[in-house]
Amino acid sequence: MQKDLGRVSRNDSEEIRLTLREIRGELCLELRVYTRSARHGGTAVPDPEAIVVPVRVLPELSRVLEQSHDRLVKEGLAEKAGEPATLCLGDLQAATPSARPDSRPSVTVPVECYLLGTSPDTWSSKPGRVVGEIRVVSSGGAQAWLPEQFPISSRLAILIRIGEQTFRGQAEVVGTAHHPDDGYYRHSLQWLSLSPQAEAALSKLVDGPQ
Repeated sequence: MQKDLGRVSRNDSEEIRLTLREIRGELCLELRVYTRSARHGGTAVPDPEAIVVPVRVLPELSRVLEQSHDRLVKEGLAEKAGEPATLCLGDLQAATPSARPDSRPSVTVPVECYLLGTSPDTWSSKPGRVVGEIRVVSSGGAQAWLPEQFPISSRLAILIRIGEQTFRGQAEVVGTAHHPDDGYYRHSLQWLSLSPQAEAALSKLVDGPQ
């Protein structure tokens, strides 16, 4: 799961971009510097390193940053802020893994999942077939509600029947959360390399009826 939240100009050639990501099942805010240069044709290139802050600590971090700014103003090391800058962070609730953003169509289709064995191309019989529902899907991944919880980084074989077509592919679990209302576990999945047949079946599901 990824959502762009905004950007702040650092200088004429650099900007700091804020991105909401899910890392090991937790929502985090990533701050990464992007640099534009003639060498890359003016395209913004991300720095290899970034600062990642869990969303849960943002209130405390904001308080510390505000106090630090006030102190620097008193010491004459920073200018007093004028009108507060407006940064549209969007609807964080709509960006949480349990939500259904417009870019990922809302669906409800049965899904069968199998934990992959040590070989990426083998279908393991353990823990056997787990049946659940795909409720959100896109060309990059999906969200599956399953009665059992698979660990982060697990690789799953996914089987979905879409009308007369069958989608058979592989996905990596990039996030999980328990939903006590229905007792299921929400799994955020990222598709791995898909065959042309799988991509065609997935496109039919994502695009919906024409």
